[in-house]
Amino acid sequence: MLGGGGNKCTICTKTCYPAETISFEKKPYHVDCFRCQGETGEEGKTCNKKMEGPSKASAYDDKIYCKQCFQKGGFAQKQRNVKWTKGASSGSASTSSKFGGGGTKCKVCDKTVFQAEAVSYEKQSYHAECFTCTHETDGVACARKMKVSDAKIFDEKLYCSKCFESGGYRSKQAKVKKTTSTTSNALSSRFGGGGTKCEVCAKTVYAAETVAYEKKAYHPQCFTCTHVTEAGVTCAKKLTPSGAKILEAKLYCDKCWESGGYRQKQSKLRTGGSGGGGATTDSRFSKFGGGGNKCERCDKTVYPAETIQYEKKFFHQACFTCEEETCQKKLTPSSAEYNKKNDSIHCKACFQAKGLHLA
Repeated sequence: MLGGGGNKCTICTKTCYPAETISFEKKPYHVDCFRCQGETGEEGKTCNKKMEGPSKASAYDDKIYCKQCFQKGGFAQKQRNVKWTKGASSGSASTSSKFGGGGTKCKVCDKTVFQAEAVSYEKQSYHAECFTCTHETDGVACARKMKVSDAKIFDEKLYCSKCFESGGYRSKQAKVKKTTSTTSNALSSRFGGGGTKCEVCAKTVYAAETVAYEKKAYHPQCFTCTHVTEAGVTCAKKLTPSGAKILEAKLYCDKCWESGGYRQKQSKLRTGGSGGGGATTDSRFSKFGGGGNKCERCDKTVYPAETIQYEKKFFHQACFTCEEETCQKKLTPSSAEYNKKNDSIHCKACFQAKGLHLA
């Protein structure tokens, strides 16, 4: 009647048909049987909370838990401390062949992780459920499941962007970086040499994977916005060199650059030591005929042949664009509108749409 093909539910062992099945950790469950098995503290009683799907559950020692019970029971820490021996069921030859072989060891739990389920980060493999933040507060691990774009690593431990900032790991990483020798290692020679240190994580970044910005090298996954909101959350948006800003060695996306007030801070730094006399001229400008100024947007040198001057400010042609994030239209002095109130430049359409012509 239901087309056959049912499996046995892991909890009640009754037949579980596809239309009523939740699959978790390669095991089938009835929707109604997929409940937390965490202990409440009262004798013989369990949490028994019904979980809506695999993303709401975590597993340890063949039991399933809701997120709250998993964290309360300290299972994330216990999971990291388990060492699996050769011949364990998850790493057996029969399991490997079932998934086409080729599995590697998960960096966290040391069980086999197959290609179809692997999360790859920093040339290491992880189960999705093992790819969690290890930062601890009062002995309780954050245990937040992460995406690769949100992950940071320090001393071979994983952290979410928020904990990486609040836990001071960025500062610790910077100290390690200062004491790291700049000489090439044996690994560099294997890849043809030429590797440099990533400005953020201090690990070797090779030419084929380098993001170059302001004469510094970055891994693509390290080239992210560092702005921290009032709630303590790091933006962590992946950047491109054309969409990045930098102030005091920290990177920012265009949106955070404006909302965080970094443009004004940069302006104060630039004028603070000049005695009000404007930008100084670098000796290197002589090879280009002199006269270079700082671009108002990217703060890089802009030479006369490539300069757009507007409202007594200097811009690269590529930098002279509408400041509305959803627009970014390239401008000319005749097509630009200037808002004196917040020192911003817009195209005519955005200037009208935002009602700035009425200010």
